Amino acid sequence: MKWQTMIAVVGRGQADKVMAAAREAGAPGGTICNARGTASSSILAALGLGDTRKEVLFSVISRGDPDAILSAVHNVKAKGVVMMTDTVVDEDYEEGKMDYKWVLIEVICEEGYSEDIMVTARKAGASGGTVINAHGTSTEDDVKFFGAPLVPEKEILMIVMEKEKADSVVEAISSMEILKKKGMGIIFSIPVRTFSNLG
Repeated sequence: MKWQTMIAVVGRGQADKVMAAAREAGAPGGTICNARGTASSSILAALGLGDTRKEVLFSVISRGDPDAILSAVHNVKAKGVVMMTDTVVDEDYEEGKMDYKWVLIEVICEEGYSEDIMVTARKAGASGGTVINAHGTSTEDDVKFFGAPLVPEKEILMIVMEKEKADSVVEAISSMEILKKKGMGIIFSIPVRTFSNLG
């Protein structure tokens, strides 16, 4: 079996229930990150309103039946979405061989820029996204404070959308000045094998 990653974006406090159901169905375990959903309009975003507290669950599935795991997760009372992505890149990803309808677009950027990126994504056809707070890893060149490296705070913006519309969103985000500056951000997309709403 190919390894797959289950990604569930649910309300705060619900990821543990999703993971428990997935584990009962054969998933080995997972990682939960705190995140926030993006506001539904630029007016709400400007006012600091409309963002929702979320959790993102990542579970790498190397054994068990992914369909059974997804079925078990759908029986959990949780509000959000769940998707499966292939973890190992293989011959299925050759042009035209893999059939998929959805794409997960990920943008890793400096803290504070995800809202501007989401505005651009919406103008290009995206409906919404989820922001995860993160930080960079230290390097030899990082500034040190009392001997400890100061690493930049980051945000990870995740947008799931139909494959047909994804190219225009990736192109719009890639053309932003913020992503043209070295070290300020990167964008990539991952084919999503299955995607569905929870709750």
